[in-house]
Amino acid sequence: MLCGALLAPATSAAQVTGDTARAVADSARITSPRIAAPQIRPDSLRPPVSPGRAFLTSLFVPGLGQSRLGRQLPGAIYASIEAMSIVMLLKARNDLRIARGQAESRVVNRYRVDPVTGAPILDADGRFVPRDTVENRFDNERVDARRTQVEDWIAVLAFNHLFAGADAFVASLLWDLPARVGARRLPRGFGLGLSVRW
Repeated sequence: MLCGALLAPATSAAQVTGDTARAVADSARITSPRIAAPQIRPDSLRPPVSPGRAFLTSLFVPGLGQSRLGRQLPGAIYASIEAMSIVMLLKARNDLRIARGQAESRVVNRYRVDPVTGAPILDADGRFVPRDTVENRFDNERVDARRTQVEDWIAVLAFNHLFAGADAFVASLLWDLPARVGARRLPRGFGLGLSVRW
């Protein structure tokens, strides 16, 4: 009987230990994170924007394609040229409107007066009658000059859009150039290396 009493605690301890081990294994299986499939890292040599998309983006909004390619300074330059050209175009159009409105106007040099009383002579509408007039500075040549200024600023806007688009296109094509071309110091001097995909 003493033998049975000595064996009973050992059996119960073994049973508790076995249950605890199963519980720990079950909880580890439930709480352990699933092994995720290996993620494919994006190719660092691929541009964030394709060349065609970069061209169209900067063609419509100069500087936006450069910004998406991480070229903030050229993007800011193209955007600044765009803003300046729009402001100057609006000013040139306003100057052209004023020149066209004043092209037929004449500046009155003197008005007619009554030689007896010295009072100005009025016409049937009650306006002063001019005696002699001179041409104003808004002649046809000035109107043509204002029209040329408007056309010039439109050309600046068009070229800014085209240059920004072409710059973004080339920058996207040459995105991987710094990673594929490099200079190294060799034992006998310097060397230039080029990595080309075949």
